[in-house]
Amino acid sequence: MVAMSEELTYLMLGIYPWNYSSLSDTVRSMVATMPSDRLIYLNPQAETRTLALRWQERVDGDTRVWNPPFNFLPSRYGIHRLREKMSSKLLQSDLSRRLGSDWRERSVLYVTASTLEQSYDLVQELNPEHLIFDVLDDNLGFPNLTDAKRERLTQMFLEIARRSKRLTAVSQYLVDQTANLTNKPVEYLPNGVDVDRFRTLPCGDEPEDICHIPHPRLTFVGAITSWIDVRLLERVARTLPDAHLVMVGPLFEDQADMASLQNMRELPNVHFLGAKAYDEVPRYLHASDVLLLPRTYDPHSLACDPLKVYEYLATGKPTVSTAHPSVERFSEFIGIGYDDDGFIESIRHALGRNLETAQKQQSIIDSLSWKVRVDRLLQFS
Repeated sequence: MVAMSEELTYLMLGIYPWNYSSLSDTVRSMVATMPSDRLIYLNPQAETRTLALRWQERVDGDTRVWNPPFNFLPSRYGIHRLREKMSSKLLQSDLSRRLGSDWRERSVLYVTASTLEQSYDLVQELNPEHLIFDVLDDNLGFPNLTDAKRERLTQMFLEIARRSKRLTAVSQYLVDQTANLTNKPVEYLPNGVDVDRFRTLPCGDEPEDICHIPHPRLTFVGAITSWIDVRLLERVARTLPDAHLVMVGPLFEDQADMASLQNMRELPNVHFLGAKAYDEVPRYLHASDVLLLPRTYDPHSLACDPLKVYEYLATGKPTVSTAHPSVERFSEFIGIGYDDDGFIESIRHALGRNLETAQKQQSIIDSLSWKVRVDRLLQFS
């Protein structure tokens, strides 16, 4: 493998608009480590509602952010797809006008399966010479898709993959699935972490809403959805009444196990602190004794490579997880529960973890940085 020319510009289609700074995702995290003078972040939707009829550029720090036009059109009734198609058509002329008529030879388009329809539109309209397709989730396996929509998305996925010079996936599950689907080689390229953000103990006192909670604190940070085994967390709270279960993150009631959540609300050792700004998350992690990753075993859950794994590891704190494929390679540091009893026993063990294991955990973190992932991604054969 040889590094791509330093003269190339990277057109990165985001998952969320750039100004959604409270959210973390793979694309945004990688962009933060890339050479800003050769990078354009393509917002999947405009940050603010305007009457713009062309792509608009703004600069945020060192990052060039391009906002798509036609965002005055509503999103309902499928109009958002018309808006996305029209925006994709205009992008080609805007790239020629701003980067020169030879922009295809000097640019790399990066798209993901997380914005599959937009990714397809861009590939069709731009006809890029250099295309990277990064598979971050099992977007074809989401349970809420109709058969007809799944078939349409599969055809889009196959077309993007066919035209890609680089096809990567964040988990071995997705590597195997994508290779079987496309009959093309797929590179395993796991997620990463902002090492400095999570490794360093934040300055100042503990957050006000956690400082009064007694130790030991068993903490889950993240969105509470169908991917989270809430039933298991309820059992943890009941089995370990002297420990305090801290839940930090938004609750998606239409996806979560509401019966178990309601039971947990009645327990004195369970604390729901709600969603927090991303910059605040390290403070809650460092204020905890054991960090929990109670993922379910649904196929679309098993396929992903949770960012939380890397963020937890970077803190140096003990971590306990269900037997999710993404944690197996970290079994020296992460306690893995293959059933409910094993999960709870792993928590007990983690509470007495020795310093040597914590030091070993910290020693591997630099190899898991976003820069390492970017350096591997931006290579061509």
